[in-house]
Amino acid sequence: ELGFGAMDPAEPELFEFNDDARPGGKKVLSEKALKKARADQAKRGVVYLGSIPPFMKPQKLRQLLTPYGDLDRMYLMPEDPEIRARRKKFKGNTGKNFVEGWVEFRDKKKAKACAAMLNGTQVGGRRRGAHFSDLWNMKYLPKFKWDNLTEEIEYQKALREQRMQLELSVAKKERDFYLQKVEQAKQIEKMRERRAAEAAGDLEKLKHLPEAPPEDREETKEEYEARMRRERARQKEERNQLLRRFKQREALGDINVDSARGMMSVDVLRDLFVGKSDDE
Repeated sequence: ELGFGAMDPAEPELFEFNDDARPGGKKVLSEKALKKARADQAKRGVVYLGSIPPFMKPQKLRQLLTPYGDLDRMYLMPEDPEIRARRKKFKGNTGKNFVEGWVEFRDKKKAKACAAMLNGTQVGGRRRGAHFSDLWNMKYLPKFKWDNLTEEIEYQKALREQRMQLELSVAKKERDFYLQKVEQAKQIEKMRERRAAEAAGDLEKLKHLPEAPPEDREETKEEYEARMRRERARQKEERNQLLRRFKQREALGDINVDSARGMMSVDVLRDLFVGKSDDE
């Protein structure tokens, strides 16, 4: 199948190039080829299929419609991926289903005749075929060209992307608002715990709680005195933690020093001098 905006290579006259039309030697369509292409596009017609027989493949659809005229481009809208996933989950048909489609005929007269002939009739084929009893649901779209379809598809794509960006932005704002409320609830709970500890005089618990946030009012005399008492009690507790909790032992003097005379003992002096004189 040809893509959107593609020309059919089977028509060589549409691909006549003019090398001198643009500086730099870039090939562009000649004026004659451009008029030919516009005339060819004006001859084409588009048939809209409001419903596609269940699980019919594009190749099968092209095979069924080709006898009524030469086909060019075809676009089938697939079903919602969630519906297909749900069908697979419950072990249904795993094939790909299409909900609607557009088929471009090279001759709009044949496109109009095909839609008028097949609309509301059975697909037919083999009697035991999967689509024998299905009905065609098609309509010829006058003054509708393939470019209109591509513009609509691009518009719908941009609209989906914009909607997705909006949903993501809303979800992010909701997440930030939730996290802000969670943090605010934690702060309020800590404030309540601090007030309860202050009322009960639990200094041990107050040490592990953060300071209360400042309020937008002047501190009263009673509040100032209570805060100073708590501060002095905290400083006293810290000072007591640094003090020794046991009695200091008395330092032991040197056994070689006579503490009463403030000099070395007689025995040490005798050993030093008497021993030295004997050696001499």
